[in-house]
Amino acid sequence: MGDKSYRSALVALCTALIPATADAQNVAADRIDAIERQIRNLQSDLQQLKNELGEAKQQLRQSRSEAQRAKEEALQAQAAAERARQDAVRAATAESQPAQAPAQAQAAAAAPQAAAASEGIKVGMPGGRPTLSTSDGRMSFAIGTLVQFDMGGYFQNPNPNTQFPQLNGGVNLRRGRLYFVGKFDDFTLNITPDFGGSPDGSPTLFEANLNYAGIKPVTATVGYFHPFVSLEDATFPGNLLFLERPSIINIERGVAAGIQRASVGAKASTEDYFASAYLTGPVFGAQKNTLLNGEQLGFIGRLAARPYHDEDWNLHAGFSGQTVFHPNVNANGTPGVSRTTLTFADFPELRIDFNDLVDTGPLSARGASVYGGELGANWRNFLVQGEYYQIGVTQSKLPGVPSPRLGFNGGYVEGSWVLTGEPHPYDAERAAWGRPKVDHPFSLEDGGIGAWELAARYSTVSLDSNVAPGVAQSVTGGIYGGQQQIAALALSWYPNDWVRFMLQFQHTNVDKLNSAGKVQIGQHFETLAGRAQVAF
Repeated sequence: MGDKSYRSALVALCTALIPATADAQNVAADRIDAIERQIRNLQSDLQQLKNELGEAKQQLRQSRSEAQRAKEEALQAQAAAERARQDAVRAATAESQPAQAPAQAQAAAAAPQAAAASEGIKVGMPGGRPTLSTSDGRMSFAIGTLVQFDMGGYFQNPNPNTQFPQLNGGVNLRRGRLYFVGKFDDFTLNITPDFGGSPDGSPTLFEANLNYAGIKPVTATVGYFHPFVSLEDATFPGNLLFLERPSIINIERGVAAGIQRASVGAKASTEDYFASAYLTGPVFGAQKNTLLNGEQLGFIGRLAARPYHDEDWNLHAGFSGQTVFHPNVNANGTPGVSRTTLTFADFPELRIDFNDLVDTGPLSARGASVYGGELGANWRNFLVQGEYYQIGVTQSKLPGVPSPRLGFNGGYVEGSWVLTGEPHPYDAERAAWGRPKVDHPFSLEDGGIGAWELAARYSTVSLDSNVAPGVAQSVTGGIYGGQQQIAALALSWYPNDWVRFMLQFQHTNVDKLNSAGKVQIGQHFETLAGRAQVAF
């Protein structure tokens, strides 16, 4: 009975304990889940705190950096103020009169501004020229140059009557110009001495003029200047396809335009058109030891347009005219014969020998006129252009002496192929083409070969007028000035945008009779010449 009672109590106790243990397990599991949730929440809060702490550190570093910069700027300003104060003290010490005190105080106050202005000077290379300019851009001063050193020779086969049987081969500093250009607002001053020439050895002045460009797109000019009167004349000499311009261009522009010409007038140029008009006088140096009793007076004008242009194409057309209505009047000479004279002549498109193979000699004249046209086009790296001009001269001779109106003419056509692919850019300011911009400058390290260009030209000019073979010019009143034809080839190498080397070959034929019209004094020959050039 006792054993049975004990067993029953143990069973009851076990029965009671089994449900209690299951409930405890459930409670523990719930507590573990709650703790894990709390841990995850704490981890999330901790990560957020870390992020916020990182941002705060970044802001702190930035604030410290800005504070350091502000401190440095403050120290610099303090140093500048101290320098200005010391300068002002020295200036005040140098002045002994009390009346200068207000001016000294003003100078001391302006010192920081002056220091800031001095620090605003800029040094740059706009257009490839070393240039100093103020920070506000109102004032600038630039220096440029054009140096052309030529060498070459003539291969002649003269006949016994040839006028110039021994043309001189050798060298010549064709151009040695230094460009000084000063600007203030819309005014520009150009002064250019030239140490080269035809021939070299006599330094002279190329230009000295004042320009005003405050009325866009007009530029007004006064002084010794080069007013453009044709396409080839407007081309910068460092950009010419050949060593020299065609003879007809040199002759026609010398009537009332050309270099070193006293001029007053204006031009207007845009991307689509060019227009100019100038009243012109004598060339620089015309008033020499033999004084003039009256200097030349003339007028020139040019109109040009670019009717179509895009990324690959440029089409160009133009017209120009000149007139001389008052030639130079020489102090000495016979009225109606030699007091007012004009001469038309040129070297054979090369400036090594300086004998004029076509030459009218001094013509007694009351006036002269020129008119002609220009056409040109380029497509990518190909360029072609040509011009034709007619010159008329009204003679002035004694009564009873034949004096018909004289007429001379000439033209040319030339083309270029840039073998390396660079195009000739169009210069709207001149209404002419520039030289190629080198894509791959010459370099032994990088393998650049520069730009290479091949050009060809045919030119002709006739200075014969009112004459017949076998009849003396004194009988007809005309002139045997000669006819010249030149075919030329040129190869140019541009190592970079500043330097150029050229090799040129010419075949020249000059047909010229003596003044009696019976003897051939002309000749035909070849030339080979080269040039080394620096331009910026």
